[in-house]
Amino acid sequence: MAPHPRPTTDVGAILLDSIDGMYAQLIARLEGLSDEEYRWEPVADMWAVRPDEEGSFGVDGAGVRSIDPAPVTTIAWRLWHLALDCFDDYTRRLVHADGADAIAEWTPSASTAIATLDDRWQAFRTALEQRDWWEELGDLWGPFARHNTADIALHASNELVHHGAEIALLRDLYRATGEGGTVLSR
Repeated sequence: MAPHPRPTTDVGAILLDSIDGMYAQLIARLEGLSDEEYRWEPVADMWAVRPDEEGSFGVDGAGVRSIDPAPVTTIAWRLWHLALDCFDDYTRRLVHADGADAIAEWTPSASTAIATLDDRWQAFRTALEQRDWWEELGDLWGPFARHNTADIALHASNELVHHGAEIALLRDLYRATGEGGTVLSR
C-alpha cells in the first residue's frame, strides 16, 4: 500500500502506514523461502507443523495460550501463528464472524503458507480500515472488550515485529549453518 500523504494528524493513516511497513519487511525476508527451511528444526522439542495419522498437517501447541518457558518454534509454526492465530482470528472478531469457515489445518508448503499469510493479512487490514479507531472491541474479545481498534492494530504490530524478527533470525541461522546443518554451540 502507498503511504498516506504527509503531514497528517490522521492517527489511522499513521497506524496503517506503520503496520504496512512492518508487513512489507516480513514479506521481503520471506523471499526465496524453501519448504526445507520453512520446516527446519535446529533444536529438539520445537513446536512445528507436523503430519498426523491421516496425512493432515497439524500445529504443535495450537490453542495453548501461555507456556513458560515458551518453546522454540519453526518458521512454519510462526507463519501459522501470524496468519491464522493472529490475523484470521482478529479479523473474525473485528467483523463479528462465527468462525465456521476457519482453516483447521496448516500446510507443509512455504509458498502456500506465504499466500495464506498474505490473504489473511489483507483481510485483517481491510477490517481495520472499516472500523472506527476508537470503537471498543466488544464481548468477543473477553478481557480486552473495552480496548479499541487502535489497540488491536498496535498488538498486531507487535506480533509482526517480534515474529518477523524471529523468522529472520532462523533464516540467518539456516543460511549460516550450511542450509540446515547442525547449529553449533561453544
